[in-house]
Amino acid sequence: MRFTVIIQDPFKQTEQTHSSLSGEEAGQLFQQIDWAQLEKAVYDRLEEVVHHFYFYEISQEANGEKRTLTISPGLLPEDDMPATRPAYMVRYEYPHPTKPGKYLDYVHQQCDYAFAEQTVKAFVQGDRQFFNDRFETPRNKNLGRRSSVKKLLKVLLVLVLAMLLFIQFVIGWSHVPEHLASLRMWVFPQSFENAEADEAEAAIASAEAAANNITDVATSAPEVLLDTVMWKAAIERGDFIPDGVKEEYERARRFDHTRLQPATDRPTSEEAQEAILHYYKERVGNLLKDNNATIRIGKAYNAPLQVGDSNGGEIARVTAMVCAFNKKGDNLGNIQMPLDIAYDFVQYANDPGTWYLADLSQTIPYDYVLMKGR
Repeated sequence: MRFTVIIQDPFKQTEQTHSSLSGEEAGQLFQQIDWAQLEKAVYDRLEEVVHHFYFYEISQEANGEKRTLTISPGLLPEDDMPATRPAYMVRYEYPHPTKPGKYLDYVHQQCDYAFAEQTVKAFVQGDRQFFNDRFETPRNKNLGRRSSVKKLLKVLLVLVLAMLLFIQFVIGWSHVPEHLASLRMWVFPQSFENAEADEAEAAIASAEAAANNITDVATSAPEVLLDTVMWKAAIERGDFIPDGVKEEYERARRFDHTRLQPATDRPTSEEAQEAILHYYKERVGNLLKDNNATIRIGKAYNAPLQVGDSNGGEIARVTAMVCAFNKKGDNLGNIQMPLDIAYDFVQYANDPGTWYLADLSQTIPYDYVLMKGR
């Protein structure tokens, strides 16, 4: 059997393609890559990264059917430095068993090196049973669970249709508003006591707005942009994409990153956690304690100082993503509310050595280094 290996280096524009390799040669290419050193280089030279999604891909084609194994490395960071324990995304793509020309795939996230190496070895040896046990069977089980959910949704849909038919032929659509109004009046009689006064106030407010020619203009709130790497792969695979995601994806792709200035004066992970705990107190303190977790801060960008005289005025403001990691190095994201995924951190003239929490003031890109392995 002959294999094709494609390697995407994070610092190079084009992929390296190695064709017609033996199984031994293909395996050696995987083993020759110093994954830990590569990830450290990405962290140290982030501004030079051309491809955030870099990988080792091996494929083999026989009888018109192609099988592909893709391994993308990452490291679980500790504090502000990369860890020494790599984590790998392993994706296996194989022919659909009943639909010629169609392909299925299954992905394992945060695998260790031993598993990644084992998959490469099994691939070059043509061990189909390994991939059936580790990839195809788990995928089928997931599809079975999804099928159960779909059946439940169908039952709910039938119930909704039955209710609509009941309204149409028994009650009549024209009477529905009357029945709802009567029900609301019976359950919430207090809300109808001043209904006429409320309508009058609304009419007056509308008239005043028209007289003053007041027009509200919607502006986009600051946010963290979409993870374009993940959604690009999902779109290319033909996965289900929720409403609005493609628009957000295109907006993230067009976002002008050059207008953002990386901050050199920024809080450490410990200072960011202190600022968050000072603001939320036990609400987030208990959350971190229950999950045995600490806060880490990602890449920070300078933000415009806000005008005001509080605490002598602002002397520094930066925007950055944050997330929680447990003691095992697992990325917990923002765990749950009220902890958010990004904040502004501010220093004041009256207390220049302390960072304080503030609302997000600008849109920033998704932090792939901080969220690696999520």
